[in-house]
Amino acid sequence: MNVNRWLLASLAVLIVIAVLEVLFNSFVLMGIYEQTASVWRPFHEIERMTWAFWLGYLVFAPFFALIYIKGYEPGKTGFGQGLRYGLYMGVALTVMQNLVWYAVLPIPGELSFYWFLGGMIEAITAGAAVGLIYKN
Repeated sequence: MNVNRWLLASLAVLIVIAVLEVLFNSFVLMGIYEQTASVWRPFHEIERMTWAFWLGYLVFAPFFALIYIKGYEPGKTGFGQGLRYGLYMGVALTVMQNLVWYAVLPIPGELSFYWFLGGMIEAITAGAAVGLIYKN
């Protein structure tokens, strides 16, 4: 395993996920969050808990990259492998999670669907980034 490329791929995943999360949640979904305000912590508490988001991203990114590396197939394009990996991981991470949140929280189905869609976009983009960076 090429440790330097793994670390670089992990950093790319961290950046992709953090940027897309901020853009998606702050702009695309803000209206739905405002309509369902009774479900969420007050904004000042969420801001105070931002460290938890970053900790989650910091733990997730290197493992996302490591799983890709362990399944890396020499001789195939990294970008294609990354897209496929992102698709697989997106389905694995988002389908169950969003159906469970929809069942547990009093949120509209539209929000659950947008979370699924955003999660798929994040995973596929992160997978493509790893695929472009990591070469054995």
